[in-house]
Amino acid sequence: MKILLTGFDPFGGENINPSWLAVCAAAEKIGFADVKTLLLPTEYYSSVNIATEAIKTFMPDVVVSVGQAGGRASVSFERVAVNVIDSDTPDNAGVSLHTVNCSDGPDKFETTLPVNEMVKAVNDSGLPAYISESAGRFVCNHVFYGLSKYVSDNSLPIKVGFVHVPFIPKQTVARPNTASMSLENITESLVSALSVLAK
Repeated sequence: MKILLTGFDPFGGENINPSWLAVCAAAEKIGFADVKTLLLPTEYYSSVNIATEAIKTFMPDVVVSVGQAGGRASVSFERVAVNVIDSDTPDNAGVSLHTVNCSDGPDKFETTLPVNEMVKAVNDSGLPAYISESAGRFVCNHVFYGLSKYVSDNSLPIKVGFVHVPFIPKQTVARPNTASMSLENITESLVSALSVLAK
């Protein structure tokens, strides 16, 4: 089995992005698959283009993109990608888009990952996790939608999904009432979830 794991570079004034740290750490612990990690820029369009090029080269069986969702308390598995970009937050290229379609595709794509089983696997390991019904309207959702559309348009037998991870504690020092999760627990959550794919 071949798995492509993507994470993002820091954005919004942060110096780190736990999605990339967790992807790299999880890749070292996964022994049941050939894992390739890919760092994506937090930018519209170029992020999808870079990821699709990696799919063409690596031809994975599974693509799991991971992003930061500051304020969430645990790892969350996205169920749906929607064909909308709409955020006041500019991407790392300084672009801010409102009510723009991701592309000329359907209104939404549903994940093809076994998210119910993944959440159960994380819970069974002793950690919280849940299924989210919204990947937002920023670059995370844009990547989730773009990769789902690429796989669908090309009739590729590749499972695609998106996972959001919380801040890690060092990011919340100046936000004392904001939820966070240790990088170790985020990593363990990813590994437990991905282990479902080996069964």
